Amino acid sequence: MNQQVRVMSGAPLWLAMVALACILILTHVIIALRDPANDMTKYKKWDLLKIPFLNAWVHKPWFPSMAQFIFSVFFLLIISAGLFGNPNRNVATVLTWTWWWALLIFLAAGAGTLFCAMCPWEAISSWITSMSIRSRIKRLGLERKWPKWARNMYPAIVLFILLTWYELGHDITHSPAATALMGVIMLTMAVMTAILFERRAFCRYVCLVGRITGVYSLFSPVEIRSRSAEICVECSSKDCYRGNETNTGCPTLLFPATLSENTHCTSCTECIRACPHDNMTIQIRPLASDLFHKIRFQWDESILAIVLLSLTTFHGLTMTPHWTTWNHALRAQTGFGPEVVFTALMLIELGICGGAYLLSSIFSRFLARKTRIPTGRLFKAYAYSLIPVALFYHLAHNCMHLFMEGQQLIPLLSDPFGWGWNLFGTSEKNYRPLLGLSSIWIIQMVMIVVGHLYGVVTADKISLKLFAQQKQRILSLIPLLILMIIYSSVSIWLIAQPMLMKSGM
Repeated sequence: MNQQVRVMSGAPLWLAMVALACILILTHVIIALRDPANDMTKYKKWDLLKIPFLNAWVHKPWFPSMAQFIFSVFFLLIISAGLFGNPNRNVATVLTWTWWWALLIFLAAGAGTLFCAMCPWEAISSWITSMSIRSRIKRLGLERKWPKWARNMYPAIVLFILLTWYELGHDITHSPAATALMGVIMLTMAVMTAILFERRAFCRYVCLVGRITGVYSLFSPVEIRSRSAEICVECSSKDCYRGNETNTGCPTLLFPATLSENTHCTSCTECIRACPHDNMTIQIRPLASDLFHKIRFQWDESILAIVLLSLTTFHGLTMTPHWTTWNHALRAQTGFGPEVVFTALMLIELGICGGAYLLSSIFSRFLARKTRIPTGRLFKAYAYSLIPVALFYHLAHNCMHLFMEGQQLIPLLSDPFGWGWNLFGTSEKNYRPLLGLSSIWIIQMVMIVVGHLYGVVTADKISLKLFAQQKQRILSLIPLLILMIIYSSVSIWLIAQPMLMKSGM
């Protein structure tokens, strides 16, 4: 396939220096003005289902299928165009990598796991196993228990690493056929898992998209929760979990009555329709509420946070001219092929990022002397402070793709298969980028600074839950804050580099 690669200028040095100065100064300000008494466990909420028309919609049995049907049409368009369209002019790659994957991260930050509620993979697997478009109640399936050893995020983490290796190492973002094949593989896994195992085990344990958005949704201002804990305690039927004659209950085996964070909720709203007391609702809350009041720290979530930070950085690095130089130099020196060198560099990146964080945890334990908290607990807990750092660099990176390349979708909608159609009269036209380069640079730098600051506040809130003494809290934070400054500085450096606009992330 012929590939046109454009080189976009990096942000100017002065802007990078301003962003770095903001990070250094505001990090000190946040720690100096910290309020240990404010643990953020309680926060103001706005009940969206008090809006009559929205409440009526959500309670309709066809509500989830309506949105899923629309996204399923786009999914089938991508598959059809990828498999049967012109490989040199095709809507599949732009719609998938420039639009869907970019907007997915924005959606996770702003609306949590809303995409999961519209997911075509879940929709099609649900329609197959329920043999109905309206109902999600299973009529086809073995309903086996998911293996205990895999009841975690590790299957999704492995899948995410493999997809990143495949995406970047084999340039599938420019291959309509490979993009379509990836979609078919994900759909096949979703359908087979739904047939073999109980409820939606694929969504809970396997889907890399759902687990990435689940971790990012800890930052989101949207949550599904119960209105009154007392009503849930007195409820004997527990329909929100068990289901009833018309509703399945929670498809990811959560107990909605005690739900306290977004990580595994897929926003399907089944619990809202199943609740006999109208006690489940959708609420708006302050940003990062789940991160600020996090109490239970899980190894798999912590590992995913580190992997996300590492691979988002790695993706940005592969788009710089430095990557091409290093790659060619290593191949010349070692004699290894491109795939071996790429794999080695990717593993090195994962090792450096994870190893640096492990060292910071060891130093945190060393500095906070006279504490019985093991290094492993510090590692698990403080990893959550990296989530805003990873999320906002991810957003900043995707800004470039979306705003500089998003306009390519307009002519392709008129000719999605590359067959010479002109459905909307736009196929032969060229369009300017959605935003100018200067505006994009400013947005990117602001995002990196904001993500860093939310990371600092998250780390501070977590330290309050780990240490009773203020001196120990401050000392334990020093290595982490230094590392976070280094991570954010690398993000700023990447934004300041020329970028080869080859793909979305």
